[in-house]
Amino acid sequence: YIVVGSDDYKVYLFEKDSSTPLWSYTTGGTVHSVAISADGEYIAAGSFEYKVYLFDKDSSTPLWNYTTGDFVYSVAISADGEYIAAGSDKVHLFDKDSSTPLWSYSPGSAVASVAISADGEYIAAGSWDDKVYLFDKDSSIPLWSYTAGDDVGSVAISANGEYISAGSDDDKVYLFDKDSSTPLWSYDTVGGEVWAVAISADGEYIAAGSDDCKVYLFDKGSSTPLWSYNAIEGIQYVHSVAISADGEYVVAGFYDGGVYLFDKDSSTPLWSYTAVDAVDSVAISADGEYI
Repeated sequence: YIVVGSDDYKVYLFEKDSSTPLWSYTTGGTVHSVAISADGEYIAAGSFEYKVYLFDKDSSTPLWNYTTGDFVYSVAISADGEYIAAGSDKVHLFDKDSSTPLWSYSPGSAVASVAISADGEYIAAGSWDDKVYLFDKDSSIPLWSYTAGDDVGSVAISANGEYISAGSDDDKVYLFDKDSSTPLWSYDTVGGEVWAVAISADGEYIAAGSDDCKVYLFDKGSSTPLWSYNAIEGIQYVHSVAISADGEYVVAGFYDGGVYLFDKDSSTPLWSYTAVDAVDSVAISADGEYI
């Protein structure tokens, strides 16, 4: 299953074998973020009408919706669909059975990105108050926070919740262990705001994309990139990156419409595809078979 959010205010659900949607649902605003459980059973969506939605895959009628106090910039869902995180004016955590948040936390600014571990135990958030936050699902009080040098627009968390990566407008990629707010390392792109990060299931590999037109791949043991790739000289921002569960494959979407697929062992793309406009979002299946 593939879930899509669109500027036409709609959420779409597809099966991989057909371009005809299984269903669509019309919200009241741009659907900026979507997420789907590992088994495809539950779909979360965040809209610029200030709403979070939860769907079952078998129906376009939402199981519930919740009204936040601002645009919903990011949603994430646990592997089994039991927990949903949303980033808006606050970090919200929901149980799938209720539209009433389990808890909410208000940072100093809008929450640009949220990520959740496979079991829903840990929630990472990046905010425009320049901070990375880590929460346990049982409390709205952060386990820790870290202040970067600028807005934190992207976070990712390993499946087991052990590692958190973050990308900031201070031109840096960060990697954290869940037990400390002190970064294991950071990498300075020297001139490229980091708009996208992704992490493999075990936290071993971290992918990042920046507005200096580059895709980076790191091993968790070092801040020195395994490789970097620059598609075309000029303003070709990397808006989105994704990585397979085992870290073997990395996909990136560029502002010029380029989609690039890489093997972790080489900065030479396995292939590329040019869309007709900017590619704002990419995703890859756990086994890397589908992009």
